[in-house]
Amino acid sequence: MKHTAKNLGKVIVVGSGAGGLSAAVRLANQGWDVTVLEKEATPGGRLSAIQAEGYSIDVGPTIMMMNDVFHQYFKDLGRSIEDYLDLVRVNPCYHLHFTDGTCMKPSIDLKELLDEIRSFNPDDVDGYLKYLAQIHRRYQVAREKFIEKSFTKPSDFFNIDTLIGMMQLRTLNNMYDDIARFIKDERLRISLTFQAIYLGVSPFDAPSIYTLIGYVEHGLSGVWYPKGGMNAITQALVKLLGEFGGSLRVNAEVEQILIEQGRAVGVRLANGEVLKADVVISNADFPYTMENLVPGSHRGKYTPQKLNSMEVTCGAFMLYLGVNRRYDNLHLHNIYFTPDYKYSMDELFTRQQLPQDPAMYVYRPTKYDDTVAPPGKDIIYVLVPVPNLSSGIDWKKETHRYRELVIKKLERQGLTDLSKHIEFERIYTPETFQNRFNTYQGAAFGLAPSLFQSGYFRPHIKSKEVPNLYFSGASVHPGGGVPVVLVCGKLVSEQVLVDHNLSWQPKMMTAGLSASY
Repeated sequence: MKHTAKNLGKVIVVGSGAGGLSAAVRLANQGWDVTVLEKEATPGGRLSAIQAEGYSIDVGPTIMMMNDVFHQYFKDLGRSIEDYLDLVRVNPCYHLHFTDGTCMKPSIDLKELLDEIRSFNPDDVDGYLKYLAQIHRRYQVAREKFIEKSFTKPSDFFNIDTLIGMMQLRTLNNMYDDIARFIKDERLRISLTFQAIYLGVSPFDAPSIYTLIGYVEHGLSGVWYPKGGMNAITQALVKLLGEFGGSLRVNAEVEQILIEQGRAVGVRLANGEVLKADVVISNADFPYTMENLVPGSHRGKYTPQKLNSMEVTCGAFMLYLGVNRRYDNLHLHNIYFTPDYKYSMDELFTRQQLPQDPAMYVYRPTKYDDTVAPPGKDIIYVLVPVPNLSSGIDWKKETHRYRELVIKKLERQGLTDLSKHIEFERIYTPETFQNRFNTYQGAAFGLAPSLFQSGYFRPHIKSKEVPNLYFSGASVHPGGGVPVVLVCGKLVSEQVLVDHNLSWQPKMMTAGLSASY
């Protein structure tokens, strides 16, 4: 059964990433006529999956946290998340492998976690408890005053309430220095700051507020796995879109956002087709939108020079492997560090050199989910942070060599004879991210969340120059990460309603319905 639309107006969403789908679903739920345009053959963008030879391998994000955001998202739509996603709590959160041979396995059980910290350094138990005591309030402030609030005009940000919030967040030092106030053991410091890589930045540069990520993972909501992989989130959003009367068009690349008399009025596709709309939302990476989709006279301050001066995140070298055996020694999430944490970060972010002894993240969804691979086989997903394309690295020359280097390191880390068991393989480099996902300079995580590229200083969800033009995704406020991008879509949908003198109309909780297209 399809939701009956109220025909409030026509909305076109460019791109079917999490932010675009989030906004699209919410507006369709409220009665707008919504069409999502996706240039690829499948929806999701970086939240899509590679489907081949019986394997279903997530392309991008793999760690699900802040599960309350997902539950609230479905509740706002009058739906129960259980009808769309089968969520499994992950414990321990991950395995952290250090070069001295130790392995930390942070638990969601506080006693177990404190016992593990004690085994690394007894003196740091007290420090960790002090960290917990101050981080919860900072997390609440971040959610209430920054993440779940849009900043579309100066008064939204430059006010007493926000100033007090910034003082409470204590954002002027970096993640590593902030944690070092509480924790002395280097391995434990790493365990509470490596999450900066989720954002594509160095913990020695990332604002200290991002120490809340470790707290969210093993001190608050935990880490979750959606059965079917993270792409199941995309599939759930697409299903919701259909239930509320919206439509998704794949293989529909947008060439330009059309602006007439200063207002966004639709889009032109690469095949020449013109689609008119009352509202246009670009979920393409913000710098790409400005450089390629918005005509030059309507870009405001976001000239090519301005975009080139903005700080972007690192790139990612990705191996997506299907193997004809099981590696049961691997957890769902596995991270392998290097001997010198600071040197590795500087090599990657400051010197922009290809790490010769790379830190690696390995994801094995088959630990929790047998449906994503053929019986008796495994998925080995490998992410190596590498410099973005501004480094000048020639990936046509480096890809094979670097692939061999990574495989050999994995084999030394316990993935015995990995090279002999690979039966399916795909490799993505920063060039792939630039060419396929339109990310600026091949940055895997969008614009960097530096202090002066956060909050009001980050690209806004609403165009200042062009009425009826909006933006969603990791490169606009409030930033990256799947739950935060979902919130971005929520903020966009609410802004559209406000700009059209409407308000959100809550829905009664109902069971999931079958989508029809």
